[in-house]
Amino acid sequence: MKELFMTTKENFVEKWKDLPWKNFEKNLFRLQHRIYKANLENDTNRVHKLQCLLLGSPCARYLAVRQVTQLNMGKKTAGIDGKNSLSPKQRLELADELKNLKNWKHQNLRRVYIPKPNGEKRPLGIPTIRDRAMQCLVKYALEPVYESIASKGSYGFRPRRSTWDIQTNIFLNLQSTSNGYNKSILELDIEKCFDKINHNKLMSMIKLPRHSKNFIWSALRAGVLNERVTTTEGKGGIISPLLCNIALHGIEDIWNETICKTRINQRGLRYADDLIYFIKPNEDVNLLRNKIDKFLSERGLNVKASKTKLVKSTEGFDFLGWHFKVKAKNNKFVSYPTSKSRSQLINKIKTTMKDTRYTLDQRLEKVKTIYTGWWNYNQYCDMRQIDLWSIQEWTNNYVKRHSKIKRKERTEIMKSIFTGHTFHVNAHVSVAGNKSPYNNDRLYWGLIKRRSKKYSGFFP
Repeated sequence: MKELFMTTKENFVEKWKDLPWKNFEKNLFRLQHRIYKANLENDTNRVHKLQCLLLGSPCARYLAVRQVTQLNMGKKTAGIDGKNSLSPKQRLELADELKNLKNWKHQNLRRVYIPKPNGEKRPLGIPTIRDRAMQCLVKYALEPVYESIASKGSYGFRPRRSTWDIQTNIFLNLQSTSNGYNKSILELDIEKCFDKINHNKLMSMIKLPRHSKNFIWSALRAGVLNERVTTTEGKGGIISPLLCNIALHGIEDIWNETICKTRINQRGLRYADDLIYFIKPNEDVNLLRNKIDKFLSERGLNVKASKTKLVKSTEGFDFLGWHFKVKAKNNKFVSYPTSKSRSQLINKIKTTMKDTRYTLDQRLEKVKTIYTGWWNYNQYCDMRQIDLWSIQEWTNNYVKRHSKIKRKERTEIMKSIFTGHTFHVNAHVSVAGNKSPYNNDRLYWGLIKRRSKKYSGFFP
């Protein structure tokens, strides 16, 4: 009996592993590309037909289950049902269950609170695994519609876009050839964007078949937008970042400058609900604020006054963990990690080194991963502007006090962790066109081939 049970269990494992994942990815991309083109042509009927075809296709259902249960960073996070993982048999059953979109009722979220630096707590809602899988499936159908109309100034939570692209755009707006030393920057944040957003207005902007919209309504009633989205997909919900982008679509374009018929200067940048605008000399900032307030009032939102300020480019400003500034002496642009980012890195390394649940070798390996990841994120900054010697010295002294490792070996360990990292100031700068993954077949087929071995999923 035991042998029969093991054989059956192994059969489900093999059945899940032997599914044609690469063909699934290609078929899903074909459907998404067709939705993208149909929406560009403003053919709503064809968009809805293709979306229904995608939502009912086995390839999308299986990929949604795999994305949620195996690939996402929050795959082991449990919802109110307490489930934090699924067996291969349960994954196959869930893929079949996703056929029932018309009668799907979104369950309530498990609410947890994350402490913020100012002492407040940020609410985070965690859906169940089955609801996350359905969110992922609906996202597959909705995302190409938004990507076909999305602004070049929107960067948060979009495929093939990163914070490095924002860094590039800020450089292009503040470099000496663009007279960046004369410009000012308006920084603002939207107050309680996810709590106050008008759901009726949001739903009027969503292009989906009726039964899919009913699911979105049930998700909104469950509270998927009652928390600020996180970067770890699967914890804060799969579809909430996309809904945020749809709701705020266009706010980053209200201050754009038309250079000619085919060229527009992007002067507004948005990452989720954080925005910056570039202001030229003698321009009326109040006019921009009135446009922003009018745009937000239609969606039931308003600007957070405490995080709104106008600064000169020569004074510098912080955005996405970087400090941007135009030097007054030579009008040269410079960017480097903020003091807050540096402090967080140091505190994280110290906390990791003091965590006695792990051996010293394991802790040092974790520190190497943390430091390398932080450095890679800042690889296009001018790292000469900050001092990281103190944390290397602290780590070395800690290892010296808590181990019997000889000096020569300890020095080699410190070198392997903290040295050898390179940076290339502004090396990422290039004038890129539309980077949507759905508008270039040859480019994205190459992306699939290159990343199929490194990643087990379609999107990085």
